[in-house]
Amino acid sequence: MMTGPSPHLSWSELACHDGTVYPPEWRATRAIPLAAEFERVRAALGGRPLTILSAFRTPEYNRRIPGAAKASQHVQGRALDLRPPAGVSVDELLAAVLSVARRPDSRIRGVGRYSWGVHMDIRPGDRLARWSGAKPVQVART
Repeated sequence: MMTGPSPHLSWSELACHDGTVYPPEWRATRAIPLAAEFERVRAALGGRPLTILSAFRTPEYNRRIPGAAKASQHVQGRALDLRPPAGVSVDELLAAVLSVARRPDSRIRGVGRYSWGVHMDIRPGDRLARWSGAKPVQVART
């Protein structure tokens, strides 16, 4: 029995750290597609488990995070911050996320590299936003 939108992603992992559950009205339209991309990234890493550092955030919780974007995809329930598994570098995780994002059928539209891991999101649009640290840069999908 699954406890989330995919075999390796639970509803509790998608919940805000303030205890707010992932919004039920977004489960089919946002959580399921996000979870599908998460599963693809996990498969690209040979099925190794990934730690979810942050997923859905309430606007109030998001405001408490230093440097968080006001229009964060986390507030829209479309983003995951991932920590690489043991033995995998941040750059290797980034390469796995980008390999999935470059697939023609991928819904990943945002990828950020940080010292702690990788942000991925399924924002609307047809371009892939990439950044390192806090500075976003728009680039065409490849």
